Amino acid sequence: MGYMLRQQITTKGALEAVPTWRYKLPSVGKFTAFELIVDCNRFAERADADLIYPLESQISKIEVVEGGSRAILSLTGSQLDAMNYWDFQQPTARRHSEQTGSDNLIHLFILAGRGLYDTKYGFDMTRLGETYLEYSHALSADAAEKFDVSSHTVYLYGWRWMGDGTPNFDGYFRTRQLAYWTTNAAATIHAVELPLGNPYRRIGVQAKTRACTLGGAIDKLELSVNNGEFSPATVESMMHWCYQEVGEYHLRNHITGLDYLVGTDATDLPSWFSYGGSLQVTQRDAADMTTIRVRPWENPMNMKAAATGNIPVAFDMTGYGFQKCLRIGFDHLEDGTDLFPTRGLGSFDLLVTEEAADKAVAVFAQDVLSY
Repeated sequence: MGYMLRQQITTKGALEAVPTWRYKLPSVGKFTAFELIVDCNRFAERADADLIYPLESQISKIEVVEGGSRAILSLTGSQLDAMNYWDFQQPTARRHSEQTGSDNLIHLFILAGRGLYDTKYGFDMTRLGETYLEYSHALSADAAEKFDVSSHTVYLYGWRWMGDGTPNFDGYFRTRQLAYWTTNAAATIHAVELPLGNPYRRIGVQAKTRACTLGGAIDKLELSVNNGEFSPATVESMMHWCYQEVGEYHLRNHITGLDYLVGTDATDLPSWFSYGGSLQVTQRDAADMTTIRVRPWENPMNMKAAATGNIPVAFDMTGYGFQKCLRIGFDHLEDGTDLFPTRGLGSFDLLVTEEAADKAVAVFAQDVLSY
């Protein structure tokens, strides 16, 4: 059997003047994943208790485009982060800090299959057409809470099977955002048409309004086949679904980081979870002891802390519904026998019942393509 090589492909800096970076991926080799490391320093010390920008939230889109026009992957940074959470059963490695010049970093993986060592699914670059990575960002330093774009650097690695007996992949996973809209009113049903032909592995739904939970934007989800002939899945409570996902998929939903509490205000910490679980905040790098108070949740997601002065802190948080996403999954069995087939169906739709107006919602999905 072959062995896995984690191969550095390229490094790109000076991205402050390049809102979209395009790079031609290798034309040969069998890859299970491409790993994108995004690194950027914070511009200035945090001054606003209500503004916060985790690094992945400033990644507008990551795409892998094959044959000039067909998207193998097309997701925002936070959606790809959620996909990685489901794939690796925990949040990927990251640094979050809110002080001048402090390092912010995140690892994002574009997986072709179930994992980094998959032998069934992968990108066989000789069987794909000319393939490009496109990375679009909105990193800027127009506020103290944002980033020093002169330090913005991207590192690209490939996970490639090497040696004798490398696997012959059956196909690969394709992941795309299929819909994005702003809700109209409570009890309004928005239908998202899901493309037919390939088996589905998972369907993701995201509440994109920052100060809103999944349940604050969506009341109910229902998959509908052939205009209501039957439903493979129905979600009646977004919160209950996110909680049960942790047990069903053995997820570890724990993140730590560094931040800066602003004065006596209740300072917002990153809203990585739709539903807050626990929060601990500890003072660091300060000579005088300061009283810190974790604020009660104003809703199930807002994690805030207050102090008697401006101080740097370390935080430790848990929660449910990472990146305010949930998945409807057909992805439990490694042999793929629980994938949901769509070939021969007349229609396949996700019916989204809205909870309130003016909330941003997105739907993304992963299907399986054969060579």
